[in-house]
Amino acid sequence: MSILCNPRAGQWLCVPLLLVCALLLSACSLAPRYERPEQDIPDAWRKVDLGTAPLNTDWWTRFNDPVLTALVEEALKNNQDLAQSMARIESAAAQVGVATSAIMPYINGAASASSDSASTKTANWSPQAIRTPTTYQGGLSAAWELDFWGKARNAHTALSDVLMNTVVGHEALRLSVAGQTAQSYFALLALDMQLRTARRTLASREEAFTIYTSRYKQGDITELDWQRARAEVETARAQVHTSTVAVDKAEAGLAVLLGCSPRDIISRAMPRGQEIGLLPAPPVLPAGLPSELLERRPDIRAAEYMIMAYNANIGVARAQFFPSISLTGMLGTLSASVGALFTNPAATWSYGVTGSMPLLDFGRTWYNVKDAEAQKRAAIAVYRKTVQSAFEDIRVSLTSQREADAIVQSMRIQVESLRRSVEIARLQYDNGYTDYLTVLDAERQLFSAELQLAVALQDRLSAVVSVCMALGGGWEDPAKGPSFPIVDTERLLEENTSIKKVQPVPTASPAP
Repeated sequence: MSILCNPRAGQWLCVPLLLVCALLLSACSLAPRYERPEQDIPDAWRKVDLGTAPLNTDWWTRFNDPVLTALVEEALKNNQDLAQSMARIESAAAQVGVATSAIMPYINGAASASSDSASTKTANWSPQAIRTPTTYQGGLSAAWELDFWGKARNAHTALSDVLMNTVVGHEALRLSVAGQTAQSYFALLALDMQLRTARRTLASREEAFTIYTSRYKQGDITELDWQRARAEVETARAQVHTSTVAVDKAEAGLAVLLGCSPRDIISRAMPRGQEIGLLPAPPVLPAGLPSELLERRPDIRAAEYMIMAYNANIGVARAQFFPSISLTGMLGTLSASVGALFTNPAATWSYGVTGSMPLLDFGRTWYNVKDAEAQKRAAIAVYRKTVQSAFEDIRVSLTSQREADAIVQSMRIQVESLRRSVEIARLQYDNGYTDYLTVLDAERQLFSAELQLAVALQDRLSAVVSVCMALGGGWEDPAKGPSFPIVDTERLLEENTSIKKVQPVPTASPAP
């Protein structure tokens, strides 16, 4: 429908009245009131007693490894997943700009020049109707859809929440890239340790095999012992090749995380800092509360923004039930000559109000509302699952971090004991007190334990990374500077866990 107001009839007041009504009704919104979904949140961590020293936001610097710090900073600068995420933020921001423009009026400009010519072959042709004068026209038109029911504003709110979801998701991705880089670096150092162990074991067995070959030729040992020694040499050699492949694969994966060029992925050798066994003990972690976790973890905040976005979309869908009302207007000129186009008599204008509403859409609007409500329920489920996963992460990572150092200590004692066992077995075999199978068994156990020790050292450092990621990043203390002292591993165990320091036992005697 169209309602025109004629100023010649004294109806100029209709325009300000319409504007006042638009402003009064613009406060209306059909979106439901947002409330954060309730969760059964524990008051404190279960069976966790952590220290109070805070972590800074650059948590990877706590390991005091300049190489690790440089690698993480390079990854945060060049990683292509982060570049893609940043482009998504720009796209989401542009969509918010589009939604903002939908709230405001828009103005179009147009200009035209037209002339008609009649055909000479028609029945009603006359010389006077051959051609009409050229008509010139120019003008501005404006339209503004009044947001009576909050449809445009709810759409703007929904896209703003999507933008925040994208921004917070970028934070989560930065945290993930930093964590993956640190864990990949620790894995590389552990593989380096395994490769060194395999090469050292191979050299030792080759040296021993040379002696066994000489003794076999002299008839001092049997062929069975000689063949067993030969097999152990090839076992160590195969492990060298396996570890070499694993190191190269780890370097290539780390190069991709760093955003290296294809040339660098092929040819670049990853730098190393300290050996994995010499890296400092894990730092003391903060005693965080679950409520703080909800505010810190980017994935939880991102999930909540999506609930808010779908909540606003319900208002958009509900507004489709109600009339859409727009103000329209046109101001222009119309003349037969360009010179007279901008004179006062050539002016033309019009304004009015248009409105429309659905009368029969066979349930399309109703189903759109149901779809919006279902999407919100799905977002709530995702949010709750994200919170559940967060507490799973924090429980598992804290336990792993607490126990990892004790595992390393036990593995080191095991390696020391097995080294002594190998020395005793070789001495007894050389003097004829035991068979060669005992020597092989001791060497195999030592080799396996040394490889597992490298994995345990990696797990200890990765556990700290996992805790930082589970907590949503580093912990910041405004009362202190950005750097903090590294806490000794044994003191960390004694003060913050029930596991006490295990005193090494003499390798030549059984443990008490």
